[in-house]
Amino acid sequence: MLQQEKTRKEVALDSQTLALLTAMAEKEGRKLKNFMEQVLKEKASTFEISDAYKNEMDEILTKHKKGQNQYISEENFFSKINRK
Repeated sequence: MLQQEKTRKEVALDSQTLALLTAMAEKEGRKLKNFMEQVLKEKASTFEISDAYKNEMDEILTKHKKGQNQYISEENFFSKINRK
C-alpha cells in the first residue's frame, strides 16, 4: 500500500459537538480521530464544482491568455482591503 502524504490541521470543536462525534465513532467501533478523518474524506469525495464556477474560471483563463486581466501586487491588494 502506498503511503500518502498527510498534512496536520488543528480543529477546535465545542464540547457538545465533540461528545456527539465521540459517540458516533464508538458506535462504529472507531477511534475519534479515525472516524473524523473518514467523515471528512467521504465529504470531500462528494464535492462537485458548480457549472457557474467552471464558467467563471474559464472566463478568467481566457482573459489571462488574451492579456486582459488587471493584476495588482499583494501589497496593493492588502492596502485596498485595509489589512496588513
